[in-house]
Amino acid sequence: MTGQKWKVLSIRALHLYTLLVTLITVLMIILGNLLDRDRVFSYDAFFSPLIYALIGTVATMITRSDKELSVRSLIIRKAISLLIVEGAIVFIALNADTIPTEKSWVLPGIVLGVFVVFVLTHVIQYFIDRKEAEKLNADLSRYQERQMNGSPIHEYHSQDVPGCD
Repeated sequence: MTGQKWKVLSIRALHLYTLLVTLITVLMIILGNLLDRDRVFSYDAFFSPLIYALIGTVATMITRSDKELSVRSLIIRKAISLLIVEGAIVFIALNADTIPTEKSWVLPGIVLGVFVVFVLTHVIQYFIDRKEAEKLNADLSRYQERQMNGSPIHEYHSQDVPGCD
């Protein structure tokens, strides 16, 4: 993997991680307020969204591809990623003393919550990627227009092209 690809992958992973931490924190607040309002946590509970987001980020990075995927392949990879995340989070929940899995609503709530966060994350990323693609297409159109009008290439500065430093 080239240095530029590694940089782009690292930035995407950091964006995903930050988005996941935010959504997981919101999910924990909602589930906690709705289903277990009287429960009190120590400061160690603040680590949970960070750890869960790391699991989600790693699962997504494992199932990613540099190649353009067919819709079928993409759906299969997303399903595998979701199963990895769901499995890891349920495993943690079942083995953690602090998560009351003996209550009938806890595991379904966790599974549903993970699914909602997974879907929201992909929807948000879709809109971010779409906005980036629109900007890239607009920049490319401006560049092509300059080329057709006979403007010299050197007038087109590298800071106008995304990804060029």
